[in-house]
Amino acid sequence: MAPQPDSAVPYIASLPKKALILLFKGVNKLVPWHKLPTYIGVLNLAAYRYELREHNLYDSYPSADYQGTSASNPVPAEFAHTRNSDGLYNDVNQPKMGCVGMRFGRNVSRENTKKPSQEELLSPNPRLVSQELLKRDEFKPATILNLLAAAWIQFQVHDWFMHTNSTTERHEIELPPNDTWPNPKMSVEVTEADAPLDATDETSPAYKNENTHWWDGSQIYGSSEARTKELRGMAKNGKLEVDEQGFVTYLPRDENNVPQTGFNSNWWLGLEMLHTLFVLEHNSICEELTKAYPDWSSERVFDTARLVNCALMAKIHTTEWTPAILAHPALDVAMHGNWWGVLGEKLYKLLGRVAPGESVSGIPGSGAEQHGAPYSLTEEFVSVYRLHPLIPDNIAFFKASDGEHKKTYPIKGVAFGDARAPLEEQNLGFEDILYSFGINYPGAVTLNNTPDFLRDLHTPEGRHVDMGTIDILRDRERGVPRYNKFRELFHMKPAASFLELTGGNKDVAQKLDKVYEGDVNKVDLLVGCLCEPLPKGFGFSDTAFRVFILMASRRLKSDRYIATDWNEETYSKAGMHWVQYNGMKDVLRRHFPVLGDSLKGKTNPFAPWLKVGKTGEYKGPETNF
Repeated sequence: MAPQPDSAVPYIASLPKKALILLFKGVNKLVPWHKLPTYIGVLNLAAYRYELREHNLYDSYPSADYQGTSASNPVPAEFAHTRNSDGLYNDVNQPKMGCVGMRFGRNVSRENTKKPSQEELLSPNPRLVSQELLKRDEFKPATILNLLAAAWIQFQVHDWFMHTNSTTERHEIELPPNDTWPNPKMSVEVTEADAPLDATDETSPAYKNENTHWWDGSQIYGSSEARTKELRGMAKNGKLEVDEQGFVTYLPRDENNVPQTGFNSNWWLGLEMLHTLFVLEHNSICEELTKAYPDWSSERVFDTARLVNCALMAKIHTTEWTPAILAHPALDVAMHGNWWGVLGEKLYKLLGRVAPGESVSGIPGSGAEQHGAPYSLTEEFVSVYRLHPLIPDNIAFFKASDGEHKKTYPIKGVAFGDARAPLEEQNLGFEDILYSFGINYPGAVTLNNTPDFLRDLHTPEGRHVDMGTIDILRDRERGVPRYNKFRELFHMKPAASFLELTGGNKDVAQKLDKVYEGDVNKVDLLVGCLCEPLPKGFGFSDTAFRVFILMASRRLKSDRYIATDWNEETYSKAGMHWVQYNGMKDVLRRHFPVLGDSLKGKTNPFAPWLKVGKTGEYKGPETNF
């Protein structure tokens, strides 16, 4: 009898790990993890992860058989050491795991994710929640970050998940009194559920991902082999096709002016900038590989460059973006530990891996594990990435060379078909766009800070939507537990009152009380996370962070190309060196050397950059930077 795959065997924490969990349950009754000394806090986070791995990973299929087998889906030789754009063959024993069209999993049991009744779905009115609790009253900046951090997370999210909207079914939302929406009702497409496979699916629907679940750069490479081939076009030596216009390299556009890349929905200048940057990075990796291995075919160069580029993006997100938005000493140590291990980067580079497990020498190379559930992203993971307050109302644009202010655009003026407006109208280059994003602030992830642009959004395909209303509706529709139940299921204490939830803020508590009609258990997950007090240095809530503790490491630990095939045979010696000796600052300076002055002395490129030249003389709105 063949052994069961790791994903089909329930994960049970070892006795030492259980002891650590129990120890910190006692400690946290007196002191929360973020107020402990740094390295004790790191141990506390490790205890959380052990507990979450044991109790918060659930498959949304009736059995692991739906992930395929090595007999039914044998790995073709061409994908033995390289990624398939469809996400197939990452796990050789369960080849369909994480591929396009596979379901989102859950971080809570499916009995807690039941389809809501119509009353539960619409109570309180999601448009009312958006109007009263999400609508920006004034711009509140996140001064620990720059706007590049906001663009980055959307760039990454487009690699990870995309639900399918129904073309026939819609939610009809009654408008609150005196609402200014132009139609009598707000109509929102229903999320299309996967076809039921058993009785559980009837009561707790599951949903497919249009993207691959893997951290595989599908936003620039596409989520199918056919699309990847199209994006390579006629480019040589493994490169992606680009459009050279004078001194500026653009993404190609089709006859309808749509950018040609792996994922181009919800397009704006931030995405144009980062998609272009990492296409350029891919092509630079190809040049390095061609120089190091001149006998390699174009196909091998492309395959290896894609692996390197994807790993570099994963490393940047793990060791730079996350510590920037969650700027706490324990979190900084923990995230660098995910990549390098507790011995740290310097010793890793000196000694290499000195232990097989993930703790001492990091997750890359530690061996893939699924911890009792087939790998997938989860609905709860999608929910905590609802970060629309990061988007500001305006962006001030400057020259990177001398800091001269060129023009301030509203967000609407750099979105969709107008994404290139500052480049084309102000004769700016991507170096100027990057510099401007580096010194502008994003919005703080807090109550009443979702921009009007997103709450009155007109898309090129003719949709008119309020993203605040949709954010609330989607969590309810997909069975994501509300705030208090979510905390309970993630081993946290539910709030006994609105005042407790808000950390004693009477004004906010009164607003919640009014909208949720006195029932603290009705508070939506997103709203609760926006209201609760934050740990020092955090850009979003500790409640949302509990999903990150589990899933941030899982995306690395489940991936064969990160956790198992982390070697020179797969990546090449030159490719491994590129990943391990480069970060976001290196990427920026490689392609746009003029940015060196504004990045000088900056340890994290997602924190505000230095202003150069005339920028300091700019006297525009305080909301810009």
